[in-house]
Amino acid sequence: MTAKQSLPRRFARLTGVIAAFVLAGLTAAPASADRFDTYVALGDSYAAGQGAGPYADACLRSGHSYPALLDAARKISLTGNEACSGATTSTVRADQIPSLSKKVDLVTITAGGNDLDSIGALVICSQDSGPACTAALSQRAAVLQTALNNPAASPFFQDLLAMLNDVKAKAPRADIYVTGYPLLFEPGAGPAAGPVNGLTQQLNAVIANAAHTADGGRSKVSYVDVSGAFAGHGVGSAQPWIVGLPPLCTASSTCGTSSADIFHPTADGYAKGYAASIRAAIG
Repeated sequence: MTAKQSLPRRFARLTGVIAAFVLAGLTAAPASADRFDTYVALGDSYAAGQGAGPYADACLRSGHSYPALLDAARKISLTGNEACSGATTSTVRADQIPSLSKKVDLVTITAGGNDLDSIGALVICSQDSGPACTAALSQRAAVLQTALNNPAASPFFQDLLAMLNDVKAKAPRADIYVTGYPLLFEPGAGPAAGPVNGLTQQLNAVIANAAHTADGGRSKVSYVDVSGAFAGHGVGSAQPWIVGLPPLCTASSTCGTSSADIFHPTADGYAKGYAASIRAAIG
């Protein structure tokens, strides 16, 4: 069996484990409030709105980001968007969480992908779907497998948990919604599509478990799965909600204006994928 064949099978064997962790991470959603008057958004490029443009600042915050779209809802008032492209759990803790206060009643977070350097793996796989891609994905899969099997011994899991605990401490009244990431590719879109999507499923399972652990049965920290909303809209689909690489993105006009936007949601992805999923979770 070649290395290229073994990687998809390795991800396939993890399906049951991942599903169990995601289900465990689906905490009961907080009771819907009449209004959230103090909403603060935290996180990385997926929270900032990278991929949708145009951008307001160096953090690549966009008016098409899901925090901006949630702000348009009648019962949600965005008072601070701290999200920034490139943010890790450590920089969220150091640079973003200090903006929180006891007055905050709603927090959303998308983070963890940069801790894993997911985009780095995607760049490698977009250039070479052979051994280099297999090695990059296997290295990151090993980190996530440790986080799933032994969270206490996983620096990756502990960093996620520490971030969420810091949010709870700074904003004790807040309902906290922690999102996952979309599966980037349609099945069969390329040789790396299956393994890359499998890695994202692992990452989402770890994030879900961190949210479940941070919540501790209080129904204040909820994991929001966005992969279902994005289903059928990955790179290689007829209507992708992800900025892709040529030639897959050419027919759908979703190639983006900058190489930095690749593998981030489009405006439709943020509206129909992220914002819609979070609104449904809030109720």
